[in-house]
Amino acid sequence: MELSFIIIDDTELDHFIAKRVITNRHKTAHVKSFMDATLALEHIIEERGDASTKVTLVFLDIYMPIMNGFQFIEEFEKFHPDIQDKYYIVALTSSREVSDINRIKSYRSFKTWLTKPITAEALSVLLNKICKEFNIQLPE
Repeated sequence: MELSFIIIDDTELDHFIAKRVITNRHKTAHVKSFMDATLALEHIIEERGDASTKVTLVFLDIYMPIMNGFQFIEEFEKFHPDIQDKYYIVALTSSREVSDINRIKSYRSFKTWLTKPITAEALSVLLNKICKEFNIQLPE
């Protein structure tokens, strides 16, 4: 398994949609879901990047209670670079606010953003980019 997925969002519907879009595109996808960003951070610390996984694609909701996406990235960026390099953070937002996008772009761990809900087309474009960047071959 060269690519895995983490969904961090406080909305069950967005989890359902993201999981469905991911598994429709990548049938054997390994997907973990977290409604709370603090639990996702704990998971990342415990896992420290699975050796069989080249990269974990993290879909991160920007606005959540308890710990929002900005706070998550601030904590994530305190991790050792060897851990950070195994994660590809994609901000999910329903906001079109330029200030939100500019703020998220200011973090070095941030890779790109998608508008919620995730679509099959947006995921395909993103997966093609990631597969090329990390030299990953997804099963058909």
